[in-house]
Parts: sequence; structure tokens; C-alpha cells
Amino acid sequence: MPTLEDIFSLSAQQQAEFLAYFHAPEQQHIEAHRRVYNFLERHLSGFDYQGNNYTASEAYALKSGNCISLAVLTKALADLAGVEIEFQTIVSAPVYSIKDDFMLSSDHVRTFLYNPDFVAQKGEIYFSKPSIVVDYMPAAGDITGPRISQHTFIAMFYRNLAADALLAEQYQQALALLKVALEYAPSYGAIINLTALVHRHLDETVLAEQYYRYGLDISADKATLISNYALLKQSKGDTAAAQLLLQSLISLDEHDPYLWYLFGKTALQQQQYTDAITFLKKAAEQAPYLHQLQLELALAYYRNSQSELARQVLLKASELAPVNLRPRYYAKLEAIKLRRPAN
Repeated sequence: MPTLEDIFSLSAQQQAEFLAYFHAPEQQHIEAHRRVYNFLERHLSGFDYQGNNYTASEAYALKSGNCISLAVLTKALADLAGVEIEFQTIVSAPVYSIKDDFMLSSDHVRTFLYNPDFVAQKGEIYFSKPSIVVDYMPAAGDITGPRISQHTFIAMFYRNLAADALLAEQYQQALALLKVALEYAPSYGAIINLTALVHRHLDETVLAEQYYRYGLDISADKATLISNYALLKQSKGDTAAAQLLLQSLISLDEHDPYLWYLFGKTALQQQQYTDAITFLKKAAEQAPYLHQLQLELALAYYRNSQSELARQVLLKASELAPVNLRPRYYAKLEAIKLRRPAN
């Protein structure tokens, strides 16, 4: 079980390399938080952005890791430099991987490095302290989420390690890691959900159900918990309870367009077109500038024999799409005019 020191410490050689740069006379005219940023930018040149969960020293040595690993490294350097940091979640288009019947996606964060020498001037109003944003893998369609505490960030790291243990069929190790994660963030829905999934995989359905209920009572993010709880009910033959849970998703307003997109795609595949429209409308309303979401909503309308609504949404998608994709959208619009709605 890695300790906080294991996660955030750098080796003596790594510390010496960073501090030699940070304290070099030729760097002293640069603000401290900028020096941390510049070192990261220089050191991460050629960085291999892989999905591995590494500690700070591992990410430093291997020049590899996922978004959380890079944030861990940033914190390790900032702590050495005496620079205050803060983390912010990013809602990104997830890259899902499916292994052993598990669909996995990673958390994304960015880091704020604050100027330690900033002194507020009397009589001046500041909305925030001067800072530099370290955005590790920015992409079109990213949506900024809330700032999170360092305890929540630590919980994210343990959760990622637990997911690795689950995939390696090290179930007790996964539960041990999740126990630590919950100590840091007891209401974090993703950790509660993963804990329930591990118990489901161990055929401990009573415990799994207890965690789902606990999560629905305490967590602000309920959509994934509800979806997976419904799957558990379905697997136990309680179809009525599963349907009630899935129907409760409709009234939620959780802000994650990619999650609603995933629910909508799943409903489309199951030919549940009314539900697909509901979920995809949520996605499109939360990220109205993403043409891909409008396209899926148009498809749901079309499959539900609502050709005029499909045409209107597809027209909007074509206006949002890059120029090179617009001919494909125009072709789909013509096809709607020529074909009768599919049943």
C-alpha cells in the first residue's frame, strides 16, 4: 500500500536536479511559480502520455504517465519550491477501454500554480490570486469542472490504483486501496461505485447493494451509481426495480455531457429511442457546441420516426461541424428528405 510519501516524494537525485534549476542565479529574476512551470515544460518535452498510474518519482524518471500522474509530479515539484497549488477537474471526452467486461475511463485534472510572492495591494479588488494553469492534455470539447481539495485528488490517485488492481484480479488489494480512498473522500461517487463493482465481481451482492445505497444517499454524482445499481438489480431478476432506477436518471441534471452521451448511445443500441432522446438532449444542452452530440440526437429522433426534428438537429450539427465534415452532414440531410422514417 503506497503511502503519501511514496506517492509524492522524489528521489534525492531528482530533487537535486530540480532545485539546482530552481535556485540557479540566472533563474532568480523569474517568479517562483513560473520557474516550476518552466521546469515542467522543459522536463516533459517528449513525455509519453500513457494511461499508467505512476508516483511522482516514477513519472519523473520514466517521462511517462497519465494525467493524474503528471499532476502528482507537479505537486511534488511545487512542494519542494514552496509554491501553493490547486487542482481542478476537467470533463473530457473520455477514451473508454473495455477489459474483462469493465468499461473504464480516467479522471482528468489541471493544476494551478500560485505566485507565492503575491501581496494584495490595499484598496484593490482581486477575483483570484495570480496563477499559471498547467493543462496536461488539453483537447477541444474539454469542460472545466469544480476546484477540488488535495484530499479529493489523493483519493483519485488511490482509486486509479484500485482500478488497476481490479483488472489484475487482485480484488482484496483493490478493496484495500478503495478503503484508503474513501477515508480521503467519503462522498466521492466514483470511488463508491468502484467499491460496489469489486464486491459485485466477488459475488458479494449484498455488500455491493449497500455501497450503491450509501452512494445514492451521500454522493452528489449519482448517474453512474444509478446505472450500475440498475444492472445489479437486473442481474438478480428484479426487473421492476431496475426500470425504476433507470427512469430516475431522467430527472437528474448532473453536468457531464459525455456521461449522458454514453447513456444515450446505450439506449440507442437497445432500441429505447425515447430514453435515448432524453439522454442525448441533456448532453447536447450541456455542450451545445459539440456537433457529434447533435448528430447522435438527430439519429435518435430519426429512429423514433421524428424526421422533422431529426432534420432540424442535423442542420444545427452541420453548422457546428468543421468545414471538411459538412458535406457528410448535407448528405444525411438529403437522405432524410428522400427516405421514410425507420421503424
